[in-house]
Amino acid sequence: MRTATILALVTMLAACTSAPIALRDMGSFHVGGRDVEITGKPVKEVVFTPGGVPAKVDLNGTYAVESMYVQYFLPENRRGSVPLLMWHGGA
Repeated sequence: MRTATILALVTMLAACTSAPIALRDMGSFHVGGRDVEITGKPVKEVVFTPGGVPAKVDLNGTYAVESMYVQYFLPENRRGSVPLLMWHGGA
């Protein structure tokens, strides 16, 4: 079973590297959502790496919430009758 999985992965990688991908367009946009403003929070000093230099973190500001960010890539040469869609959920 493991050999079959490795063989399938190698075959897929070989197919991916056979020709470069040329794009005719790419872009991004947001869908829905609203802006939220946070005020009155204290500025904190945080050390991200033990022994590292402290950084000031200010959480005050305007944030986009309850929205979806979309990126799209349109290949130069279309290969199928339907578009390939990939979905990524944020953490």
